[in-house]
Amino acid sequence: MKIAVIGAGAIGGTLGGHMTRGGEDVTIFDTWQEHVDKMRNDGLFLDGVQGEHLVQVDARHVRELEGASDKYDLIICAVKSYDTPWAIDLMLPHLAEGGFFVSPQNSINEEQIAPLVGANRMIGCVSTISAWLMEAGHVRQTGSMSQALKGNVSFTVGELDGRDTERVQMVRELWDHAGHTTVTDNLWGERWSKLAINCMANPTAGMTGLTSHEVRANPTSRSMMLKFGAEAIRVGRTLGHSIPSPMKGFSLDDIEAAAWEGNAELEATFSGPPPAVAGYPSLYQDVMKGRKTEVDYLNGLIVKKGNEIGVAAPWSAAAVTVIKGVESGEFPVGMENVERVGRIASAG
Repeated sequence: MKIAVIGAGAIGGTLGGHMTRGGEDVTIFDTWQEHVDKMRNDGLFLDGVQGEHLVQVDARHVRELEGASDKYDLIICAVKSYDTPWAIDLMLPHLAEGGFFVSPQNSINEEQIAPLVGANRMIGCVSTISAWLMEAGHVRQTGSMSQALKGNVSFTVGELDGRDTERVQMVRELWDHAGHTTVTDNLWGERWSKLAINCMANPTAGMTGLTSHEVRANPTSRSMMLKFGAEAIRVGRTLGHSIPSPMKGFSLDDIEAAAWEGNAELEATFSGPPPAVAGYPSLYQDVMKGRKTEVDYLNGLIVKKGNEIGVAAPWSAAAVTVIKGVESGEFPVGMENVERVGRIASAG
């Protein structure tokens, strides 16, 4: 099977690197020339919770697709959510007959990709790992909030309609090179469960500068995070999704109640112990690099979907406002942004 990865960032690099280590035929495409050159000349260095590995990968700049006739049986779309349409447009001519795309991205990009390629050429993927593109040619896998809350699963894959197919089992085996992978018959529910986690961790770290564990351990930021999560759960449930609890041992009702009334046991579990390798959620990584963030596809998606069905999400809307302010330089990164979110949410 010929596999292509478009987007050699944290998740794309982790998947592409470990699949190559496992003997799979993988080509990795990216737009960052220095990154491509480093991988091509020196290999891709993977470190963190799975140890240190230097992998000789087939890395190419996306310009090399121009005029190329290569076809791929599986294309992994691992770009930022806002780059998804152009990435699919770029890669679609290189999809082999009978081939399909897989999206291990944040947000729910299956809703962007399936209309462009056809639902029969799409498999969904929920990534539970956390990783960081440290520098050109270097990806680090760090401790994950998702794994801390839900258990030791790195990826969950599934057909859009929930069927158990030969190809989804094949994807599970391929993804196992990068971490323990399971198949679900409830992709959309799993997607919303992960979205709730992303909506809690990403903007909170992005506006405060705290690590993935520190935002949960700090009582002030933790309280705000639970409100973000409760709104995401409320919108997803109202849309009719069967959402697995994003916090092992506690129900969706427990999480929603704790957001407004507190729950010492739940909060202690939510905080949890520090990870073996500390890291930052991807949104704060983008803030540090001066890049556009994915907040419109996380908390912004909750606001958008909530507005469509008449479910207000004022805390999520406030998160979007503050992160946009951080992006523009209007607000500095710091704990004062937690109070700022509260003021905006209350005013709304």
